[in-house]
Amino acid sequence: MGKRALIALAIASGCTGEMASDADTGSVGMELQIAPGVAINTVHWAITNPINGFSKSDNVTVRFSNTLAFLAGGIPSGDGYTITLTASSIDNAFACTGSAGFRITAGSSTPVGLTLSCSTAAPGNGTIVVTGTTQVCANLDSLSAAPLETAVGTPIVLAATASVGSLTPTFAWTATAGTFDNPASASPVFTCPATAGPVTITVTASPSAPSCHTVFSQSVTVTCDALAPTFTNVYNTIITARCTSCHKPGSSGVTVGLLDMSTPATAYANLVGVHAQGIGAGTSGITCASVQPPLTRVIANDAANSLLFNKVHSKQLGVLAPCGSPMPLGGGPALSVAETDLITGWITAGAAND
Repeated sequence: MGKRALIALAIASGCTGEMASDADTGSVGMELQIAPGVAINTVHWAITNPINGFSKSDNVTVRFSNTLAFLAGGIPSGDGYTITLTASSIDNAFACTGSAGFRITAGSSTPVGLTLSCSTAAPGNGTIVVTGTTQVCANLDSLSAAPLETAVGTPIVLAATASVGSLTPTFAWTATAGTFDNPASASPVFTCPATAGPVTITVTASPSAPSCHTVFSQSVTVTCDALAPTFTNVYNTIITARCTSCHKPGSSGVTVGLLDMSTPATAYANLVGVHAQGIGAGTSGITCASVQPPLTRVIANDAANSLLFNKVHSKQLGVLAPCGSPMPLGGGPALSVAETDLITGWITAGAAND
C-alpha cells in the first residue's frame, strides 16, 4: 500500500571545496499523506550522498497525525542525493519503504516525487499504491412551508436550514409547477401556478454526492386552490395584499385617487357602480375625474369596461392606463394572471357583495 509524497528543497548560495557553513547549506522538507488502512507510528528517514559523503537520518512520529512532515537542515548544495523512508505498520503486517534522488540547487526549491510502498511479508504478495478522495456531505436539518394550502397565484413562504461543519451550505429549490423569487435562497417565496392542484416542492442542500449518507434533499407537497369568484376572495387575496397600503385614509390612494378600500365594506361601497374621481394624472397624463363620459370603477357583468380591471390589466400588458397610472402603483410586480382572472370572474358574475 503506498502514497505519493512531495519533497521541497531550498538552499542558500555558497562555495564548494570548503567546509560547509550555515550560508552554503540547504534544507529538505517533506509532507507525506499516510495511506488509508495502514496504521504507522514512526517513519525513519535517511539522506545520503556518496559523492560528498553527506549522511543524515532521524525518526518522525506520525502517531497523532494523518501526515508526515519534517524539515532537515544543513544539506550542502550539489548532485547525487538520495532520501529513503522506511516504516512498519503497528501490527507488523506491512513493511513500507520508498526512496528518490534529488539535487540541491542554491537559491531554489526542488520538488521530488516519492512513493512509499507498503507490502506484507508473506511470499507472493504484491504492492499497491493508494490514491484517495474525500467528499464533504451536507445535512438538511429543517424544511418549512406556510401555508400548505392557498389560492392559485398566491405566495407560500419557504425556509430550510442545513449544516456542513464549518462550511456554508448552498440551496437549490425546484417545483413541479409555480415559481420562486430566488431558488438559491435559504428562504425563498414560492408563488402558486395559475392552474389549481397539488405541487411538490423540493430543496437540495450542497455539498452532496451519491456517496453521502446524510439527508440532503427533502420535499413537501402544497395545494394551490382555485378560488370562487367572490368579493370576499378578491378583497382578502388581492386588495388586502396589494391595494390597502395606499388606499387607506391619509395615503395617496385616498388623497389623490379618492378611493378608500381600507375595509371590505368601504371598498365595495366605493367600487361597484361608482364613477372614477382620481385627481392625479399619473403616467397617462389624464386625471380619471376629467374623463367624459365618466369612467365607472366596477360595472356589474362588464369587466372589460370596468376601470378596476383596466387599471390592473394595463400593468400586466405594460401599457398606459385609461387615466392616472396602472395599478398596483409603484415598482412592485403586476398582478398575476390568476389574480386578474379572479377580479374578472367576480365582475362578470355580477359583482355581488358576497
